[in-house]
Amino acid sequence: MRASVAALIAAGTLTLACGSQPAPASPSNAAPASPAPSDATDLTGTWSGSGTDSYSPERVKWVLAQSGSNVTGTAELTPMDPADGSCASCHKLRKGTVSGRLDGATLTLRMNFPAGGDVPTPICVTDLTGSASLTGNRLTGSYSGTDSCEGVFANGQLSLTKQ
Repeated sequence: MRASVAALIAAGTLTLACGSQPAPASPSNAAPASPAPSDATDLTGTWSGSGTDSYSPERVKWVLAQSGSNVTGTAELTPMDPADGSCASCHKLRKGTVSGRLDGATLTLRMNFPAGGDVPTPICVTDLTGSASLTGNRLTGSYSGTDSCEGVFANGQLSLTKQ
C-alpha cells in the first residue's frame, strides 16, 4: 500500500508539473498596460467672462448642456458699463441661445439673440458664429456676425471660465 501511495504521489507530481500552465508574467516582463480611454470633455455648466469686438466690449455668460459632441444652452451679453449712454449699453444687453459642436478641444459655436424679449432693443436680431479652444476650465475664441440694427460685429474675441 505504501508503494501505491508513493506511486500515486509521484504520478500526481509529474502530472502537475507537465500539465500545469506557465507561470504568470512577472511585472518586469509583462506587456505594458494600455492607457484607459479618457472621458470626453463635458462643457455642461455655467461659463462666464468677457468678449470684445469691433463694436464694444461686453460681459458674456453661457449656461451649457452637452450631449455627446453637441452643446446647447443660453447665452447672455451685458455691456461693461450699462449706464454709459452709448449704443453698446443697449445693443450689448442681449439674451439668447448658444449651440455648437465640440471636436476634441475645439468648440464650433453659434450665438443667436432673437428679436423680442426684455431687452432695450427688442426689434434687433444678433447672430454670431465662431470657434473656441478649451484649455482646462477656460474657453478662448473668436466670433463675428451681424446685428439687424447695428450691422457687422467683426474681430470678436471671447474668454470664458467655467464656474
